[in-house]
Amino acid sequence: MVELRTLVRDVAPALVAGALALALRHFAIEPAAIAHLCDPQPWQGWCAMRSTLLQLFVQQRLGWFALAVGVLAFAIARPLPSRFALAAGIAGLILYSYEPSAVGTVLAALALLRSRRKSIRASA
Repeated sequence: MVELRTLVRDVAPALVAGALALALRHFAIEPAAIAHLCDPQPWQGWCAMRSTLLQLFVQQRLGWFALAVGVLAFAIARPLPSRFALAAGIAGLILYSYEPSAVGTVLAALALLRSRRKSIRASA
């Protein structure tokens, strides 16, 4: 059986990425007041950070990144890249790039499970 410590270590980066993505979505992207404030000069001051974040949504860049990292994690089946891919996939799902991010998240989860299975077999 998988230890609780291992489970927390595997899932914690994805939870942190999800919480950060939710905070960005609800406090920096969606509020109409911020959008109206940044419309005249989107690349000035704090609005430049918001505009950079919005560029991640153009052509679902964040989602394609999550998919690429998920494929890589699935191919090598190591815990560290799998955790990173899972975190990127969760962030992509929350930040509007859900189609490619969904596939990347599933691949990352499968890779994480597969890497855990290998370590269990090695210790037995």
